[in-house]
Amino acid sequence: METKKILSWISLLLGETLIIIGFILFGENLEKSTLVLNIVIASIIYSLFFTDILFSWINLGDKSQRKVGAIGVRWIFTWLYALLAIATMVVCNLLLNLSFPVQLFVHGILIFFLLLAFIAVISVSNKTKEVFTQENTNRNGITEMKKAITNLKNRMNDLAGLPEYFSNRIETLEDNVRYLSPSNNLEAHELESSFTNTIRDIHIAIDNFSMNEELINNNLKKCERIFHNRKQIHSN
Repeated sequence: METKKILSWISLLLGETLIIIGFILFGENLEKSTLVLNIVIASIIYSLFFTDILFSWINLGDKSQRKVGAIGVRWIFTWLYALLAIATMVVCNLLLNLSFPVQLFVHGILIFFLLLAFIAVISVSNKTKEVFTQENTNRNGITEMKKAITNLKNRMNDLAGLPEYFSNRIETLEDNVRYLSPSNNLEAHELESSFTNTIRDIHIAIDNFSMNEELINNNLKKCERIFHNRKQIHSN
């Protein structure tokens, strides 16, 4: 990775050097201020396209991949700016031979819109992360329900003499929870939390099943009732 980064920087500097040399060799008829302006604009265009090589937008550590979600928007604005900026340089210097202040003003307008485009890209990126975070929140409750049942079944395997009806009802609950869909509804999250806590109460009580059988049955009925209510709720 270090070698790639070093080579990338060398390539970036080499490309920038070639841009400057090219303008100096072929732009000798331009005024100095206009020449500098064109070099700066060409450098901006070059850096925009070189950014993805030097700084990858793919971050494996970011599960939301919010930057990836904005790549399409970013490239649309990058290409649009590049084409307009190049067209401006050609028209202003070769066709109309406009003065430096006019060229500076036109390029200033284009850079202003480029900055607005970057704001749009950042907004898309943040929205991608927001959606990912919301989806994770929606799934967390169901994930905890599944985890609680798994822990309960693991505990059941360590205990002998548990009634068959109890094991069958737990199996049924596990199968039912598997088909629940995530929801962004607050009531759904509350039901999921209540289900998880009730399963954990059962997990504690089964160590002395015969003494706690009535409590366990009541909690099982509660879990079945909670699941039924949760199944009726979908995303808003």
